[in-house]
Amino acid sequence: MHRFRLPKDLRNKLKSPIGELIPGPPKSSIVRVKQIISSMKPSKIICIGDFVSRLLVDSSIPVDLVVIDNRTMRRMRRERESLRVKGENVFRVSNPAGTIQIAAWAALSEALGKPDSTLIVKGEEDLLTLAAIALAPRDALVVYGQPCEGMVAVRVNTAKKSEAAFLVSQMTRE
Repeated sequence: MHRFRLPKDLRNKLKSPIGELIPGPPKSSIVRVKQIISSMKPSKIICIGDFVSRLLVDSSIPVDLVVIDNRTMRRMRRERESLRVKGENVFRVSNPAGTIQIAAWAALSEALGKPDSTLIVKGEEDLLTLAAIALAPRDALVVYGQPCEGMVAVRVNTAKKSEAAFLVSQMTRE
């Protein structure tokens, strides 16, 4: 087995937010994220997606792991718009659209174990949200983008870890 592939019947399920949907423009959304961080005091903050990662980093939120593919809404970002990655703990992995590669899962796991990490994905990072929730400590916060709606904050706990694991188990193993 080299990967998990998203079956068509699971696509609609994954369009619903896994955590708290934070709608609205970025300036108001970031206020809510900061409130969640202040009340929760997460052990790790993990961002999935270019737009959300840039927003949190630019707002001086101490992000432990950024997972990006240098695309926003499937469009390639220009070099000057790309998120500046920290050089010390940068991981690069291939993860085609609609899949979670086992190698990407392993790289995400390794990146979570190191401070100030960036995982740059050639392909698509969206489904790695499930892996991040499954791998993150129970008191972590995972933030990802919800296209055309805002962002989603997932307070990682036993129930969210089980939900992510269940969704991955529903994927086709290849």
